Amino acid sequence: MFMLSFFAIPKGVLKKLEYFRSRFFWQNDQHKKKYHLIKWDQVRQPKEQGGLGIIDLEVQNKCLLSKWLFKLANEDGTWQTVIRNKYLRSKPLGSCCKKPGVSHFWAGLMDVKQVFLSLGSFQIGDGTQVRFWEDTWCGDQPLKISYPSLFNIVRKKGATVAEVISSNPLNVSFRRGLHGERLLAWYDLVERVMGLELREGRDVFRWGLNKTGFFSVKSMYSFLINNGPKVSGNLANKDTIKNQNFYVRGVLLTKDNLARRNWNGSQSCCFCHYNESIQHLFFDCRLAKASPRLSTQHTFSTNGHVKGVVNINPFFGRSCSSDLGNLAV
Repeated sequence: MFMLSFFAIPKGVLKKLEYFRSRFFWQNDQHKKKYHLIKWDQVRQPKEQGGLGIIDLEVQNKCLLSKWLFKLANEDGTWQTVIRNKYLRSKPLGSCCKKPGVSHFWAGLMDVKQVFLSLGSFQIGDGTQVRFWEDTWCGDQPLKISYPSLFNIVRKKGATVAEVISSNPLNVSFRRGLHGERLLAWYDLVERVMGLELREGRDVFRWGLNKTGFFSVKSMYSFLINNGPKVSGNLANKDTIKNQNFYVRGVLLTKDNLARRNWNGSQSCCFCHYNESIQHLFFDCRLAKASPRLSTQHTFSTNGHVKGVVNINPFFGRSCSSDLGNLAV
């Protein structure tokens, strides 16, 4: 994790790490191979989305690197001075890009720069480190998004706030004349920015995912990971019994699932000799029907497999073994 906070993890290394993590998760430290019941990508999803909340290393790597960008934008220090003199050279952070021959550390920062900048906004100081059109500083989105018709024809797209508003009228030139809707958009833009006054001091980047404005790895990770695919239906509901996930997903190692994984044993249910499946074992088998501890709460179908959800009595585990013994006779 220490190295992940300094360098972008190579794809090959990430793949190898995920291989070892998934193998340890499913079979612990045993050398015997065990079945992987769910895709690893699904295991890494948040619990609210049906996963197990295991950290996604690629996302975590991006968040850890972004912390350096926040420090570079807002703080002074020896390493910030070195980076600014070598790579920024008085340019805004957003104007920098990854070039051949740069350090692995700087290359990693450039890989996450766009995502980082999109999750915050600038508080204007002297205006020299903020791009007028492409950074978020006036409102909750960049001006190029608020005024796309103007941005498409502006001559200098990378101009800083200081370059544009230091003169009156605004120091902006376009490749063609403004008419109709473009002219109205220009009047609206001028009205928004003409009241801004530059002041001495650095432009400050404010983090947008918490109220304090300070960056946190946790807030960025939560934002990025929760933008993944959501679990449909009631599986993501906190009131749903967690064990129901296994029934609906069809990942219990019933004999039909084992057979799909090249298991050669008998697929017959040990209680009634019908083919064993999740649907059969928990709903159709005479054991499931006879047990007072199991009841069908509501029915639905997921991927054509399970047509019911088990409502388990909280005291099920206390006398489960004796009930099974009596019903199996």
